[in-house]
Amino acid sequence: MGPHRRLTLLRHGKAHPAVDGEDHLRALTKRGERQAEEVGRRLRARGWIPDRILASPAARTWATAEIVARACGLGAHAVHRADALYGADPETIWRVATGGARDARHVLVCGHNPGLSDLAGRFGPRPGARRLSTGAFASALWDPGGWDEIDPEDAVRCDCEEPEDDAADPPSRVHD
Repeated sequence: MGPHRRLTLLRHGKAHPAVDGEDHLRALTKRGERQAEEVGRRLRARGWIPDRILASPAARTWATAEIVARACGLGAHAVHRADALYGADPETIWRVATGGARDARHVLVCGHNPGLSDLAGRFGPRPGARRLSTGAFASALWDPGGWDEIDPEDAVRCDCEEPEDDAADPPSRVHD
């Protein structure tokens, strides 16, 4: 039968605006870094330490995932790049998250909207529209079984958390 499974969907922290259309290069703001640290502290306090962290190749998601890993007491080996997560739809996110996670009890995916929010909205037992803001996460739990035996709608619980609303970042300056 196997252990309980947990999947946490984390939207990257607040990021600087894109410059010259280079969306994938957007870095976290100081606020985004604080949001990621807060997520890591919350996960650790609940005992929800991920076995595997998957991140989109975008700079903001990779930085968020690394900060969360450190805050959870994990090393850089816990973060894995998953190119398919950049701009992914819910089906792709689910496939990537559950596909290579055979032995993992808790997988954390750090990615982007709208795919993350759309997938989180499918988590049972009360599926419904969910909108993950930057730095927010949805963490769902399934009864014991393998990743290949479950569907998003089978979740027995889903907890959604927003980051604390801290002070806004100072305006960023764009240099020519």
